[in-house]
Amino acid sequence: MNTLNKLYITALLFSITFLNAQQSSWYELNISDLDLKKVEQPWWTAQKNKAINGETISIAGDKYRMGIGTISRSKMFVFLDGKSGRFKALVGIQDKQELTGGLKFNALGDGNKLFYKEEEKESRFVGIANTETSIQKGSVKFVIYGDGKKLWASKKVKGGAKAIPVDISVKDIKVLELIVEDAGDGVSGDHAVWANAMLTYNGYKPQMVDGNYLNRMKKADVVFTNNIAPLINKLPKPTKPYMEGVKNDWLIETTTLPSMVYKSENGKEITISNGLVSRTFRVTPNCATVGFKNLVTGEFLLRGVSPEAILKFDGQEYTIGGLDGQIEYGYLKTEWLDQMWSPTNAFQVQTFRIENITPRIDWKNRRWALEQKKPIEGKELIFEYAHVSLPGIKVELHYEIYDGIPLISKWITVENKSAKDINLDSFKSEILATVEPESAVERGETGWELPNIHVESDYAFHAMSFKGSNQVVHWEKDPRYTSQTNYPLLMPCLLECKLPLGPNETISVGDTYETFRVWEMPFDSYDKQRKGMATNKFYNLVAPWTSENPLFLHLTTTDETKVKRAIDQCDETGYEMVILSFGSGLNMEDTSEENIAKFKGLADYAHSKGIELGGYSLLSSRWISEEVDVINPETGKRGGVIHGSSPCLNSQWGIDYFEKLKTFFEKTGFDLLEHDGSYPGQFCASTKHVAHKNVEDSQWKAWKRISDFYKWCNERGISLNIPDWYYLSGSTKNGIGYREVNWSLPRERQLVLGRQNIYDGTWDRTPSMSWTFVPLTQYHGGGAAATIEPLDEHLEAYKAHMIQNYGMGIQACYRGPRLYDTERTKVTVIETVNWYKKYREILNSPVVHINRANGRDIDAMMHVNPYLKEKGFAMFFNPTNQTIKKSIKVPLYYTGLKEKARTTMADGSTKEYTLDRDYTIDMEIEVEGNGYNWVIFE
Repeated sequence: MNTLNKLYITALLFSITFLNAQQSSWYELNISDLDLKKVEQPWWTAQKNKAINGETISIAGDKYRMGIGTISRSKMFVFLDGKSGRFKALVGIQDKQELTGGLKFNALGDGNKLFYKEEEKESRFVGIANTETSIQKGSVKFVIYGDGKKLWASKKVKGGAKAIPVDISVKDIKVLELIVEDAGDGVSGDHAVWANAMLTYNGYKPQMVDGNYLNRMKKADVVFTNNIAPLINKLPKPTKPYMEGVKNDWLIETTTLPSMVYKSENGKEITISNGLVSRTFRVTPNCATVGFKNLVTGEFLLRGVSPEAILKFDGQEYTIGGLDGQIEYGYLKTEWLDQMWSPTNAFQVQTFRIENITPRIDWKNRRWALEQKKPIEGKELIFEYAHVSLPGIKVELHYEIYDGIPLISKWITVENKSAKDINLDSFKSEILATVEPESAVERGETGWELPNIHVESDYAFHAMSFKGSNQVVHWEKDPRYTSQTNYPLLMPCLLECKLPLGPNETISVGDTYETFRVWEMPFDSYDKQRKGMATNKFYNLVAPWTSENPLFLHLTTTDETKVKRAIDQCDETGYEMVILSFGSGLNMEDTSEENIAKFKGLADYAHSKGIELGGYSLLSSRWISEEVDVINPETGKRGGVIHGSSPCLNSQWGIDYFEKLKTFFEKTGFDLLEHDGSYPGQFCASTKHVAHKNVEDSQWKAWKRISDFYKWCNERGISLNIPDWYYLSGSTKNGIGYREVNWSLPRERQLVLGRQNIYDGTWDRTPSMSWTFVPLTQYHGGGAAATIEPLDEHLEAYKAHMIQNYGMGIQACYRGPRLYDTERTKVTVIETVNWYKKYREILNSPVVHINRANGRDIDAMMHVNPYLKEKGFAMFFNPTNQTIKKSIKVPLYYTGLKEKARTTMADGSTKEYTLDRDYTIDMEIEVEGNGYNWVIFE
């Protein structure tokens, strides 16, 4: 044999030996490091590395640093999954201790007393006896079972006897039972100890479980085999795009791949996918998300397995699904999943079903909107869970995936089919251990970059922006992730969706409770414009009512003659709605026959002209009475809450308020509600209001009441202007984000500041989702220099407001008594409205941001829509007093144009451009001083 062959064989033998060594590595585990709360015993809790009485472990004078202190009639169940080797321990009875004074006791049913001592942090068990002086030395028997078969048993062990060694094989055992029995002379002094108890294991780390765990797992196996596996077998196998992603850009091209639920090769996983995003669930031994993938970028978003949800019923916390036993939380390997187990107190998955998506809100689509009412295409996957200790309680987790957008929604329903009411104290509806976006060794509590995913809930309020509205989406620290680069383990990379407090909701027999919903959309870029385009698509799909955009006048009077004149002016100029503004005299809470008759007459008159009529109602910031208003939890009194004060929506007054508004709308036929303040999220500490218990359920109940009311309005075609982030609950508009006193500044300053507001307020939402303001009459002061009235005298400023607002697709509260005061003004309004309506679709399309208004140079924004004839519409404004002519780089990627672009200027001139490789063109733009220009791209 030559030298090379010898070297090859030697290397091969070394490799085999090394591989075998790797496969046969055994680890040691101290039983005292497991969860001793699961140890079953009639009195007290088992003690880690101490005797049951809290003393250092001592058997016949020998001290032990590690062990478990128990008492007779105790049972420990350790789940080994057949992957352990040996169990070793020294067993005996803790040496008797002399008792001291100051003891307290609880009387037991057999005449004995349980003595304990109150210490600073917690009470300490002392012993069980008839009197303080009669605690015995004790005697017990130790018994060990494996999968129900006796593996080892001691003889009678008396107090003071030497420790007995135990060393037994537990090979192939799934559940090890460690039992201490009373030896027949009572429990006094039976302070049993498992000293130095340890296990060797290979591949699966043993876990302490409760006594029914194995039976539950057997039942889970039966459920999987009989219920779940047959359903999985019926699912289709995926094609390549569902696993690896589609190739087109979903923001400029229609993605035709329908959403799908498919099975894995191993038969243990199912995946929802639409070629843009996917979420994978392992469904045995319980159900857990094991994959969340951005198919646009190929990124795996998940680094660890968590419960699918956590619910707390009547003081007891339960995990919903999930898998335990992940050995590393910096990443997740597929082969680890087979070594993981169901959490011991978890709701167990029972079955699943797949449905088409049904609408959350039956939007009436009564007025012009860029988005038309149509079914939302996609799939809903529903997992059903049950728990052995809560018979009749059915928990369902719902997941929706939508066609053509990387978006998944999730929520929970709880159905009570039991024999008694149950209280839902709190819940976490989403828990995702996500990949961190940065490595920060020294970072503290703040300043973190968060994962690049949009997570939004319909439980949102108290803001005119998405970021400010969030109440339930939290990025938390993950204590399981001990290998992260941040030394204090402060990295916020665990997504949890939960209420600030509560809901503390009683679910009565026969009722079903539904949580808020969350939507999750991973971004494929950090580019602000691209991320904004994605959220624009999100709102158009999930809340299409936000694309309604009627032209309206904010009328400052309810005088019938003046209202009818305003309606006539709207009819003549092309406006579509009159809103009776704050301070106009409208009171929707007055449901008297006289008030109803007056405003029904005005609504009927408006409708006869093809004009809609709406009005204003104030909710928050009001002071009603001590009995009605929100009670500040910090003071126990009203006042000092958000907006100063507010009526509690779940007081009788609050309930009556919404009923009055419903009556008003039903009887008058009004078309819009402008709801000021809305509900900003105040907690109410009252325990006397009729429709909530206390502070813990006050926010949830108030949000539920107002969001249900908004859905009621939406489904009846009532448009909703709400200065708060209630879009996903049915609202159509919110303020774009402005400082109200700025409308008292001189007119020329209002124009530049107004364009800044539009530029800043259209990144993450479509133009139709916002309103701005135009003070036809004085607002917050400012006098003649700030107001537009008389309109004809300030026609240039009036038209400039209309052009920049309508040109950017933004409706404004044109607040005053009329739309025109002279024929010249009327012609200007008509011309501007006709221009807007000619290009209405593109002018309501998403905005690309070119140059923000700065008062010194041309500022510019552009609408884009690859699905229209006019694929782009750019507006250019010159805030200076001189004409500016310059070359401006215009980004055309989101128009969908790829090689050529034909432009049409405001003066009718046309030109063709060849796009650069970055989809931009350089355009020569000329804008007169204090003027504007516009360009269409086709």
